[in-house]
Amino acid sequence: MIAAAVTAAIGCADDTSVTDAGPDGSADGGMLVTPPDIPWLAEGAPPIMLAPCPEGWHEVLGGAVTECDPYPPEGPEACDAGEAHFPGEPGCRPIGDACPTGDYATSLPTDGPVVYVKAGAPAGGDGSLAAPYAGFSDVPWFSLRAPTVVALAKGSYEGVAPLGAGMTVTGACARETVVTGFSTMVPSALGVTGPGEPAVFENLTVRGTPQRGVAVGEGTRMSLRGVLFDRVRGLGIFAQGDGAVVTLSDVVIRDTQPSGLPTFEYGIGIFLQLGARLEATRLIVEGNRGIGVAVTHGASASLTDSVVRDTVSRDSDGGGGRGINVQAGASFEGTRILVARNRTIGVFLIDADSEVTLTDAVVRDTESRESDGEDGRGITVQGGALLTATRLLVANSRDVGVFVGQTDARVVFTDAVIRDTQVPASGAHLGRGLNIQGGGRVEATRFVLSGNVEGAAFVASPESYLSVTDALVQDTVSSPVDPEAGGGVSVQFGAHFEATRMVVTNNAGHGLLGVSEGTFLGLSDVVVRDTQPRANDGRFGRGLIGQSGARVEATRLEVDRSFEVGVMAIADAVVVLTDTSIRGAEVADCASTSCSGDPYGYGVGTYAASLSLTRFQVTDGAVCGVMVSPLEGYTSPSSLDLDAGLVATSEIGVCVQVDGYDLSRLMNDVAYLDNGTNLDTTALPVPDLATPPEL
Repeated sequence: MIAAAVTAAIGCADDTSVTDAGPDGSADGGMLVTPPDIPWLAEGAPPIMLAPCPEGWHEVLGGAVTECDPYPPEGPEACDAGEAHFPGEPGCRPIGDACPTGDYATSLPTDGPVVYVKAGAPAGGDGSLAAPYAGFSDVPWFSLRAPTVVALAKGSYEGVAPLGAGMTVTGACARETVVTGFSTMVPSALGVTGPGEPAVFENLTVRGTPQRGVAVGEGTRMSLRGVLFDRVRGLGIFAQGDGAVVTLSDVVIRDTQPSGLPTFEYGIGIFLQLGARLEATRLIVEGNRGIGVAVTHGASASLTDSVVRDTVSRDSDGGGGRGINVQAGASFEGTRILVARNRTIGVFLIDADSEVTLTDAVVRDTESRESDGEDGRGITVQGGALLTATRLLVANSRDVGVFVGQTDARVVFTDAVIRDTQVPASGAHLGRGLNIQGGGRVEATRFVLSGNVEGAAFVASPESYLSVTDALVQDTVSSPVDPEAGGGVSVQFGAHFEATRMVVTNNAGHGLLGVSEGTFLGLSDVVVRDTQPRANDGRFGRGLIGQSGARVEATRLEVDRSFEVGVMAIADAVVVLTDTSIRGAEVADCASTSCSGDPYGYGVGTYAASLSLTRFQVTDGAVCGVMVSPLEGYTSPSSLDLDAGLVATSEIGVCVQVDGYDLSRLMNDVAYLDNGTNLDTTALPVPDLATPPEL
């Protein structure tokens, strides 16, 4: 009876005066389906302003957008002793001043007090140029007064230098002036003894000291220029207390060693706490242990034209390896900064009032933790912390590119790319670009997620929120470990997602997925196209899915070239679409092999859920243009309402599998044109639910 009634009602629709929809989207009597308004759609990517690159940086072509890197493709040069290749510079150069031909630096003052020290000089010297002190033990450090300059000749110096405020230690050059410390209960090789003007150290190397390289306490200041810290013990630079200030330029801190103390292992490059402040320009922190740069308890750090790289896990347990660690209300600012090849996490921030600001920043090649092969995240933001990033690239992380978790954790991206996240070394299945859970919030403008594994963006749990404007989500691939989960954007467990001017293309599994009661997706000017089937079984490849109580609202939406289903509402979901075009829903990729009995191929389907289309086009469904059907195991009614639109060029225009369905709900100013059959009530297979990604 249903078939007969519908045939009488719409069986002659092909003979009506309604014309086929033209290029302008008209479907009926001048009614228009307004297409998405995305000014950059033809270019394929939003106008992300990573380029023009900062001076000295190199353009990197071939990705979705032009990227910038502070080093050429072959990476930094391998430098000779006393040299470094600072970011944005053409190659190796001396750390600080070049070595002089004579014993002392050529920059020593001619109109102020200078104390001369020359390793190996005859004993009994008085500190004059003619009779220099023979070593640190001869220098009367505590009786010197500002603005005295202590001039160190080329050579190696055992001992430590406790320098007064306003005084300076000037080595001949970093390559040939070396301070080695000594085994006493002295906290650091270089120190400042009191408040006032900064104590200055320049043109020297601190190597293999049994103590920390530098210690700066409350109310004291130190300036370092042209200094290399190499294999010092415990901490390279340590500062704590209000008013403690460290200023660095042309400084390298590398291979800091564990302290040897069971309760204080460390091996950290820079450690700041309790209100201390650090300002650095042209800084390289590399090969340290546990953490490269740690900023905690109200301390602050500012790094410009700097690198934090190759931090390794702790010797004792194989844990840690973070590049930058900010917590307990501390702040960090990085401008023209590279964070590369660290372990566990590249940049980590946690706790209320902790803030990180990144501008022209690259975080790449973060590796998994050495002990268990887990993690390898580019950036982690947790527990009320705030990350603000402008012109940011996060690339080749493991597990997650950017992880945002716990209540009030917040991230603001402007001109950002997260790409090519890989699974961890342990083989765990994640390789997500962006993961938001536990109430974290992210706002992104001009944003690209590209080439990630298992999921481009995952938003889960109540109060979690993601908003994107001018965004591209592309080329997500199935996880080799758990290929049935994941896709482009997944929103679940009551999270909210809002997108304006977004393109979702060439993702495996699904383009957009909303799951769970309370979950909301609000879409405006969005294109979902070329969604691909899963690599393992050829299933899915669905464009937009609302599932298990989720709500999806979209205006000016295009869903093109999907597999199985273009748009699906299932299991108590509510999907409301206005000005929508759905084109080219193909049968499953496995239709000729393993899934010939349920290949689907539906443009739009609703199953124990509610779906409405207003001002729409549904074309080129391989089997059904639109479908309404019960869902086994669910008692909720299946609801489909069509208003002012076109269903065309599908094998079957409308597939109705609900007994007694009110067909007028499918005919309100709707044209059915050029379909093989306008109506069919044959029982066709109903798509299964999507497998949501895991937390």
